[in-house]
Amino acid sequence: MKKNIFLGILISTLAWAQVDLSVSFAPYVTYYISSIDLNTGESSLPIFTGNLSTTNYPPDSVSISIEFEIQITSEALNMDGETLVKVSTDPFWLKAPITLSNTDMTLDTREIFDLEGNKVPLKIHVDEHIDLAQAEELQNAIIQMGKLPNGSYHFLVTVFDGLNPGNIVAQEDETIQVSTPTILQLVAPGGTLADTTVNEIFTSYPVLQWESDPCTVPGGCDFFIRVAEFKPNEHASVDQAIESQTRLPLDQSQEFYPVGSGVYSFQYPITDAGDLEPGKVYVWQVKKSFGTTSGEESMLSEIFAFKVKDLNSGGTTEEGGGSSDQGLTQLETILSSSAFEQLFNPGGPLENFTPSGTITLDGVSIDMTTLYGYFTQGFPTPDSTGTTQYIVPEILSVEVEE
Repeated sequence: MKKNIFLGILISTLAWAQVDLSVSFAPYVTYYISSIDLNTGESSLPIFTGNLSTTNYPPDSVSISIEFEIQITSEALNMDGETLVKVSTDPFWLKAPITLSNTDMTLDTREIFDLEGNKVPLKIHVDEHIDLAQAEELQNAIIQMGKLPNGSYHFLVTVFDGLNPGNIVAQEDETIQVSTPTILQLVAPGGTLADTTVNEIFTSYPVLQWESDPCTVPGGCDFFIRVAEFKPNEHASVDQAIESQTRLPLDQSQEFYPVGSGVYSFQYPITDAGDLEPGKVYVWQVKKSFGTTSGEESMLSEIFAFKVKDLNSGGTTEEGGGSSDQGLTQLETILSSSAFEQLFNPGGPLENFTPSGTITLDGVSIDMTTLYGYFTQGFPTPDSTGTTQYIVPEILSVEVEE
């Protein structure tokens, strides 16, 4: 009779005891099979880290057990939510908060320690694992690639009531789309070195654009850029040029300039970068970096070359200044054809007027390339927080001289 009463008290205590579980999953893009044993679930690298706690500590400790499962869904492999591996622990007493990782859940594990230094006995069982001999397509994919094939992987961590098997008291899960990166292509500006006469740009602050397959893990892929000048008398190829002194990053101790995660364009900066000078040729390349279970890996794009057009070059007028036709062409490039026509075409307020070739900003002389940069990228203006915003200028009035 006393045993029945005592057992009833334990069950009653566990009925209201709350177990808190918070789990973080590692943002791997590629899972190499050498890092995961599909027969036991063992991994040399952390896939998940979980923190366990409860409102009930000694003398009202809580008994729990942990289960970790990996499921796969892959249309190419004809698999829909099939379990790759499932492992679990024997019940143990939660006497203080515990941090538990999948690296603790090995067949050799006998104990771990909670955050108060208490020894916690831990025994692991393999409850289920996929038979690779029967899953022929999966086995072939693993043998050929040496990593988990592309697909949807569901990682599930479950806490069970140790005294009432099957009763779930906490659970966390994460679904990760595993897709090995294969695409990284430059879009603009530029192209092959032989086409730099065609691939001219009209600004020293271009927007660099590229394409890449999306990263399936938030924050799991980062992009970097490298820009250098191509010097015909020093470089025999774009490969030599991209390895030379860089304009971006300006710090020569950096290999590439970080531009962010999940981005596919980047505005060449006004500060913290070397100037892109008119009339010169530049090469650029993008690096994509992503995390794998074997460490960080990266892939490189091809190398594009482009030339910054020198808008100040051209013929001479009768007075020895810049060509009037050249000046009008430069203005049309900056203003756009429609705005230019409204000003200079017959009937426009500037009909028969020609540019003098002199450009000043707040009384300071600037060249045409710099002016074009302001109209394409914007003029750097700090806001109230000190953050630099780029505001594209608007033409409010035009001053002319007879």
